[in-house]
Amino acid sequence: MLFSLGSGKANMDPALINFKVLYVLTQLCGLTMIVLVATWIGQHFGGLAGTSNPGVEFNWHPLFMTIGFIYLYGNSILIYRGFRTTRKKTLKLTHAGIHMGAFILTVIALKTVFDSHNLANPPIPNMYSLHSWLGLSAVIIFSLQYVAGFVAFLAPGLRENYRIAMMPLHIYFGLFGFVLAIASALMGITEKAIFAIKTPAYSTLPPAGVLANVIGVLYVVFGALVVYLATEPSYKRKPIPEDTALLNSSSANE
Repeated sequence: MLFSLGSGKANMDPALINFKVLYVLTQLCGLTMIVLVATWIGQHFGGLAGTSNPGVEFNWHPLFMTIGFIYLYGNSILIYRGFRTTRKKTLKLTHAGIHMGAFILTVIALKTVFDSHNLANPPIPNMYSLHSWLGLSAVIIFSLQYVAGFVAFLAPGLRENYRIAMMPLHIYFGLFGFVLAIASALMGITEKAIFAIKTPAYSTLPPAGVLANVIGVLYVVFGALVVYLATEPSYKRKPIPEDTALLNSSSANE
């Protein structure tokens, strides 16, 4: 259940009503973003293909990065606040599961972009643009975050005081990696528009160019909503009784 209404909507905390509206808006924005990226590559860049057509194989890259590294990444950040009545242990596992899904899609997206460069005739150089530098940096931060988060918050044996000490770093670098992913995506979609929209040119703002710009705006709006919902103090999830029982059980086993 996403939100617990208690004795009725009239008694709900106004902050949670605002959160619910913004959370739904965030999901609509994210899903629209994915649909528009699929439409963009389908209508203007030949759809999807495998290694036999490296230029079109590239199109998996923006699609899977948008789904995994922006939409799923953003939702993994919001999972604790969006499903505030769910047990924390369940939320931890869900958080890790969404991250894993995002990681798998990101790895596939990276493979397709390297294929599109290496299998081209002649081959295209790799890792020369600012987009590629920031994008790979975001992936590395994301991967390190996943490993550190698993060790600190899911693997047994780490003392509670260490987990508490690591939490601010985990939150900060999670948001930093997400913002870096958004910035990299904006650079990437601009590069694609400049290099691939030729007739008519991107500078004349043809339909493919307009759609690219709209997708970029949605990236920014989605990212801004995720960061706001994740950092606004009044939206923070409050512990439920099951959390206290779990904490006491963990402390007793240390």
